[in-house]
Amino acid sequence: MKSVKRIISIVLVLALGAGGGLAGSYWYHESHPYSSTEIQNLGSTPKIIEATNKNGLTIPQLVNQYSNAVVAITTTSTTYSFFGGPVTQQGEGTGMILTSNGYILTNNHVVPSGSQSVTVTLTSQKQYKGTIVANDPTDDLALVKINATNLDTVKLGDSSSISVGDKVIAIGNALGQFQNTVTNGIISATDRSITASDSSSPTGGESLSGLFQTDAAINPGNSGGPLISENDGQVIGINTATSQQGQNLGFSIPINVAKSFIKPYVGNL
Repeated sequence: MKSVKRIISIVLVLALGAGGGLAGSYWYHESHPYSSTEIQNLGSTPKIIEATNKNGLTIPQLVNQYSNAVVAITTTSTTYSFFGGPVTQQGEGTGMILTSNGYILTNNHVVPSGSQSVTVTLTSQKQYKGTIVANDPTDDLALVKINATNLDTVKLGDSSSISVGDKVIAIGNALGQFQNTVTNGIISATDRSITASDSSSPTGGESLSGLFQTDAAINPGNSGGPLISENDGQVIGINTATSQQGQNLGFSIPINVAKSFIKPYVGNL
């Protein structure tokens, strides 16, 4: 099997604000606060189809179940310019709430261990200070905790049961501005290997393997968001990277990879 990195340039889908930009010709600015009405409009679910899944839910009903369990994550960190001066950089990604008391799964590149601050924004626009509980740079995973209760949560599925052609839904904080953006597509391939990078690693990157490839649109800011099986309505992947050169080439970490990482903190989910 040829490595995807030989064919296309892969970038981590983290939207970078002041002081940084995504690799290539894309630059993203700090997001501004939205009113609850704006967020509702931005996150509205398109009527894609009215067919139901095996649990009798349409796509709008399925997305509605998850809308409050997907959060926006903003971080600030300090990097150094070519001339050696400090530059404050803002990154914006996505996370999914695992437990009602505030454990959130996301990507390591969204909340790297050197982050100076982490802010978690719910769909209601209520904000919390996040604490990084654990990082796994090898598999690009991170766990964040907020001090909250009675939160809506996602339901984790079994990624080993996924096949090419299965229908999926992606939810994320597109471009760091459009919270709860919903796209859908299929699993295009499994067991992909890539090397992904962003502006903080222009000459190198993260090597990831065993990934799902999907044609569901994944944009900068979607990193850490859920890839959901349309059939059973459970999370089967963590959206992490996309191709700058190709069209509809997104990559997600299978959720089974994350289960052993989160187990010491949240148990079996």
